[in-house]
Amino acid sequence: MDRYAITFAIRPGSEAAVAAVLGDYARPPTEVDADTRLLRTTVFLRGTTVVRVVDVEGFIGTVMAHLARQPEVQEVERLLNPHLVEPRDLDDADAARAFFARSMMKVLTQRSAPGAASRVGSRHALVYPVLPGRGPEVDAIVQAGGDPPAAARAASPLLGTTVFRKDDLVVRMFEIDGSLEGASDQLTRATPLLQAGRALQHLLVGTTDLTTEAGLRAFLVEQSMTVVTDRVAGRPAEAAR
Repeated sequence: MDRYAITFAIRPGSEAAVAAVLGDYARPPTEVDADTRLLRTTVFLRGTTVVRVVDVEGFIGTVMAHLARQPEVQEVERLLNPHLVEPRDLDDADAARAFFARSMMKVLTQRSAPGAASRVGSRHALVYPVLPGRGPEVDAIVQAGGDPPAAARAASPLLGTTVFRKDDLVVRMFEIDGSLEGASDQLTRATPLLQAGRALQHLLVGTTDLTTEAGLRAFLVEQSMTVVTDRVAGRPAEAAR
């Protein structure tokens, strides 16, 4: 399984319309061929920023080309285009490739707890408020550590964490067995997160404090993204929360 994320901007005032479109579209076929399929899609929204995370088995280009041909996806694109800062035409192969090239986020790190592969958790995402132009400096800090649950107990509610970056947009996605509120105590006391927070502090806007438990707790609330939809192949889609 490989994980990818793309991001795109929507026009101010379009948030509710975009959430409605991305939260209630018909499910396209996820099987591409014997070796390729879409496993999971999660869409997050914060302000005018949309982040779509996809888990795929096989080549991502094949999956994206397959989805672009599906009438369900084409209808979503038709409804979305008026709300996009940069309208796109996924019917045009060259335009589609250009869109994915400029929208793809870099995976900085992806880690899972022991036994997490057999459990499907809820997904939650947070945006790090990185100072303008400082995004690339985040890479080395995140890749050096700060990712529970690398050594977490098998019974931990925290199943995994992935960090993505595109320019100055840095997003951490958690997968949790239960609710984010239920796992918040463990997250805010996680030594790796506190250590990473201290290393990142100088790259963040001044009101953000990731060096203390109280600061981390506030960060989890204030910087959270809305889950617009979360779809696992073969399971009913989860509603926005």
